[in-house]
Amino acid sequence: MDPIHVSDDSEADIVLLTHPHYDNFSEDDIARVRTPETLIIAPATMKKQLGDADHFMRPGDMLQLDGFDVLAVPAHNVEKKFHTPADGWLGYVFSVGDTTFYHAGDTDFLPSMFGIRCDIAFLPCGGHYTMGVDEAARAGEACGAETIIPIHWGDQLELADIERLKDLFSGEVMILDRLG
Repeated sequence: MDPIHVSDDSEADIVLLTHPHYDNFSEDDIARVRTPETLIIAPATMKKQLGDADHFMRPGDMLQLDGFDVLAVPAHNVEKKFHTPADGWLGYVFSVGDTTFYHAGDTDFLPSMFGIRCDIAFLPCGGHYTMGVDEAARAGEACGAETIIPIHWGDQLELADIERLKDLFSGEVMILDRLG
């Protein structure tokens, strides 16, 4: 998902891109993880930035690959102008083995999240450019997640703010160690 700040020894089978903002889209990092077999999946609106992607998707599109199905879902702000619905940027729902993941992309809480079913939800919790902690808890409940992994929160919120998710969400909140 949105490879950025990856190590030189990383390789990806599939790269899912949500949108072209500098803190999510790094052509250098994509090149670092890309092999001749790597599939690149991106929003249809990113054709100019990434013309050599394997698959371009729009919200609602489903892609069935050998052993890997991915559903593109909308990712946008509701009343902010950073990520608009017209941009066509994406989150993704996909399964690996028996576990279904939802990576929301940079978004606010959207009513369409009630139609998503997942085990683990990666939800942005920055509060300024994306949903905040309260909305992330609501999104986790809406999509039926057992676990929320908060992402995209370091610029506006501190760890103590993110820890509050544990009080707001009925399932598990897993806070991952942040990279350097």
